[in-house]
Amino acid sequence: MAQPEYTCTMTAADPADELFHPVGDHAAWSESYYFNFVDPDTGVGAFTRMGFRPNDGWADALHVVYLPKGRVAFTYGRRTDLSPSVVSTLGPADPTVGNLTLRRGEAFRRWDIVYSGDAKDVGDPTVMLAATRDRPKGWSRPAHLDMDVAFEAISDPHYAVGGSQGHFEQTGRVSGTIRLGDEQWHVNGFGVRDKSWGPRTWQGPSDAATTDAGVASVAAAVRGSCFMNWFSINFGENLALGGACGRATDGTFRGKGWIQRNGETLELTDVSMTTEYDPGNSLLHRAVQLKATDSEGTSIIVDGTVLTICPTKIPRRDGVTFVNEGLTRFHTNGRTGFGIAEHWHEQSM
Repeated sequence: MAQPEYTCTMTAADPADELFHPVGDHAAWSESYYFNFVDPDTGVGAFTRMGFRPNDGWADALHVVYLPKGRVAFTYGRRTDLSPSVVSTLGPADPTVGNLTLRRGEAFRRWDIVYSGDAKDVGDPTVMLAATRDRPKGWSRPAHLDMDVAFEAISDPHYAVGGSQGHFEQTGRVSGTIRLGDEQWHVNGFGVRDKSWGPRTWQGPSDAATTDAGVASVAAAVRGSCFMNWFSINFGENLALGGACGRATDGTFRGKGWIQRNGETLELTDVSMTTEYDPGNSLLHRAVQLKATDSEGTSIIVDGTVLTICPTKIPRRDGVTFVNEGLTRFHTNGRTGFGIAEHWHEQSM
């Protein structure tokens, strides 16, 4: 759920960017912390996003664990005690919303993701595309979730943009324990985190425009369909990549991103993505192919098979945006990796 704008930048890592930033005047100003990971041996993974919207007076936390056989443990928390003045007092406090806490370690080196509380154990998460009232009886069962995992960075943060409105991403190794009811998994895998601050509206552009990623988009032509794809892929400790593609005027998806090889991070200056959708539901992607070229001219092709999709729904005054998080197995040049293929769909009222 990054909503990044990838530009070529030489922004140096600033430890202050790990903390809360001064709140901007924009009504949709937001600060968010996001983490994901997948254990390649068990297939268990998770994504976590905690977003603060002090000008709206609230913060929320979406925390989802991918379980074997397509299940997910779904949680959502909210707090309503925020204002710009409250945020200004948080300083180095651990971000906390509901039952989710993100424990700070050394800047750009370690975070701990800690959750203890209620969860919904969902056998088929795609049921969450429907309104709650329209879901079948028994679509979820209550469960107690405990999770304590450490995210330890294995690369420096890569800034898409910096300054008063910024965004960076960083690869890491994740280890720890997850318990749901009487089931338990020890996880040891890889993931990506991101941090962003600035206005966030969760919708496509309202008219023809060229974004900072260099992607021309016409929202009027794609209302009710996908307008952005974000990807996060780990092939182990020495290869990872991420980025975003927006829908262009010709219907293709193009954008930019980054690739980290053997400790060195380069810009992906030319990225394209094609998607195969479920023939029975155009909101559900089931396979993707990514083609990209880095700043040194090296190309890469990555094929992905979506294993489990967890839909998330963001209400807006004029409709809804579905951000569908696909746990995905990726292949490139004889290597297998895992990550998230995230597709954004806008539906107007």
